[in-house]
Amino acid sequence: MKRKLQNFLPFALPVLGGLLGVIWVNLNPKDFLHPVLWIGLGAIAGWAVSRLLQRFVFRGL
Repeated sequence: MKRKLQNFLPFALPVLGGLLGVIWVNLNPKDFLHPVLWIGLGAIAGWAVSRLLQRFVFRGL
């Protein structure tokens, strides 16, 4: 089960980050930055979180 989760996180967390970026854009339509930037930043943040989880949580596998 841990291996499946370890393989799933690099795909799921960037998608979740992009989704959070979309939610941010919809809640704050008059923000200064371009909406695509928020979606991209969310995806990059999700990727970074997945890398950190893989490095520190799944270290012993």
